[in-house]
Amino acid sequence: MLAGVPAAAEEVTAEGDDADRVIVVTGVREQGYVSSSQSGGTFGETRLLDTPFSVTVIPQELLIDQQVRSLGDIARNDPSTIVSSPPGFNDTINVRGYNLDNSSSYRREGLIFQNQVQSPFENKAAVEIVKGPTSVRYGFTPPGGVINYVLKRPTADPYRFVQAFGDSFGGYGVHVDLGGPIGDDLGVRLNAVAAHEATFVDGVAGPRVLASALIEWRPTDRLTIDFDFEYQFRELEQQAAITIGAFNAGVTAAQRRAVLERFDQRTFIGQAFGTYPTSNVIGSLGARWEFADGWTLNARAQQMRLERDQQGVGIAPGTLQANGDYTARIFFSPNQVRDPFSAEAFVTGDFTTFGLRHEVAFGAAYSHNPLRFAGLSAQPNVGTSNIFDPVVLPRPAPALLVTDAVLDRLVFTQKAVFVSDLLTVTNWLKLFGAVRFAEQRNQERVAPSFERQTTYKDNVWAPNLGVLIQPTKKLTFYGSYSEGVTTGVQVPTTASNFTTLFLNPARTRQLEAGVKAELFAGALLTAAYFDISQPLAALDEQNNFGYIGDQDHRGVELTLAGQLTPALRVVAGGLYLDPSINNPVNPAINGNRPSGVPRVQANLFADWQVPAVPGLALNAGAFYPGSRFANDLNTFRVDGYTRFDLGARYGFDMGGQRLTARINVRNVTNKDFIEGTAFGQFLFGAPRAAIFSLTAEF
Repeated sequence: MLAGVPAAAEEVTAEGDDADRVIVVTGVREQGYVSSSQSGGTFGETRLLDTPFSVTVIPQELLIDQQVRSLGDIARNDPSTIVSSPPGFNDTINVRGYNLDNSSSYRREGLIFQNQVQSPFENKAAVEIVKGPTSVRYGFTPPGGVINYVLKRPTADPYRFVQAFGDSFGGYGVHVDLGGPIGDDLGVRLNAVAAHEATFVDGVAGPRVLASALIEWRPTDRLTIDFDFEYQFRELEQQAAITIGAFNAGVTAAQRRAVLERFDQRTFIGQAFGTYPTSNVIGSLGARWEFADGWTLNARAQQMRLERDQQGVGIAPGTLQANGDYTARIFFSPNQVRDPFSAEAFVTGDFTTFGLRHEVAFGAAYSHNPLRFAGLSAQPNVGTSNIFDPVVLPRPAPALLVTDAVLDRLVFTQKAVFVSDLLTVTNWLKLFGAVRFAEQRNQERVAPSFERQTTYKDNVWAPNLGVLIQPTKKLTFYGSYSEGVTTGVQVPTTASNFTTLFLNPARTRQLEAGVKAELFAGALLTAAYFDISQPLAALDEQNNFGYIGDQDHRGVELTLAGQLTPALRVVAGGLYLDPSINNPVNPAINGNRPSGVPRVQANLFADWQVPAVPGLALNAGAFYPGSRFANDLNTFRVDGYTRFDLGARYGFDMGGQRLTARINVRNVTNKDFIEGTAFGQFLFGAPRAAIFSLTAEF
């Protein structure tokens, strides 16, 4: 959205004869609980105080101290996000009440990360949560925002990090992180993990392997080229999800609530043969070329390939009885392939005209994202079981699992050009404007006997306008208006117009106003009001699925992150949201609150270094999402809850080596709660758990 300005102190220079030569780029974001800059919402690195929208940055040090294992662990640090995913599966995130899209809303260094596998965090320097419509930066995306993963980069000095870790569920593993310069022109960052994953569900466990490398080459003082490679393999059993549609029609609301309250979330109600082995390979090539003083070309291309065989066992719709009996159904979808290619190149620079300074960015982007799978995945019933007393069922005969050919069922292709300008009018007033012109084409092939057809092709403009008032360098008042374009919503198979898989994309918009202030050196306070509108996809009176009315979310959010005193660091926030459905053809839901969206959320994590005991730090967290509805009819409410965490770390020397021991106890009160309700599912939170590790850095 704005022209990027490289973050200060990112580049480290050599001494002596090579004093003007940059050797490697060091990850300044890897220090502290707050970042001064971000790159996920703008073209290039930009100060958070110079962005007229909300961005939360979770740096690596917080990831390590909280012993993050999933995106859900990260999402709890921001009051605008909710995680909705079954244990061990890929994380799906809701931001400001809107579900993100697996094919467009998750990014890795700004390029597509197909979110059908859990991202590893051992090789990430930061995770950025960019809020609101992001179409200027990323094209067709839902209006909630984008998750952007920032990679670890080579360090200025040799760096070694070795960690052994485990948890009370039975998981364990080893992580090795190596970095540093190789000669004068090369830098490297290597990460490797070998682990046995275990979840809070009994029997849901399996192997995980990660290997990644990022190599930077500096052939000249003005040119940096990097190559990145990442491989991960995971295999776990798939836990069956209890959904609101799983219950038999004769089960009353009171009986449904009794079933959910009685169910022990540790109980495995899938089947041992119901696994989803997933391998994921990503490679990218990037370059940064300062071709003239103050002018830089940034370019990156990335290829991803995800392969998964899924044969999870779940509850057949309408079969769950009040006593827990249900019909088990297998979802068999072999040879799923997701291999998106994405690339972008842009130029950033600045110039002055008539006494006004322009910080500009302009460039182009391209993405090709095919989703390859069997058109009619086999879903045979495999027997009867009970969620309170599960029955071991045999795997169906192979003949029952035969499906049609695996083909490119969906292909999303986008070409785009963009330009932005941050205009400094006075030393306290800045204006900006940005626009993206994108051509999107969606193609579908519903069966091998059908030709692939174009179901959507159009050109759209996505503008973004704003103003920043900065009385001082540490205080910014801002306002912005942005328009976006969503990805199309999936058409239900029961709809009368189920002739294509997705509706056409639709335009969204957001107004946002807020303030950002650096209260202390290293602590950032943000407050924002936002008003987001998205066309509502729903069934009409003739059972046709289309855009009817809209869904509006208005809210206020407040966050504080960073170093409050030399011994105290915090990450805190709160959100009040007023979401509503506007569906004039369906009075039963018109004016209701959308399902899965709480009105109130809050979070607090504090880390305190104990002055009387050198090396000892204590931390505590409290995370509260309010009550939510499990359906748009607002007839079934899920209670809010508060989860309390406690933790400690202790740094000590042994044999001349500095070691750090960490322990984090999550849900210390062992509270039972439903964590997520997205897509009609009741996703249970984990019971009390201890996560521990021993780390050596040298």
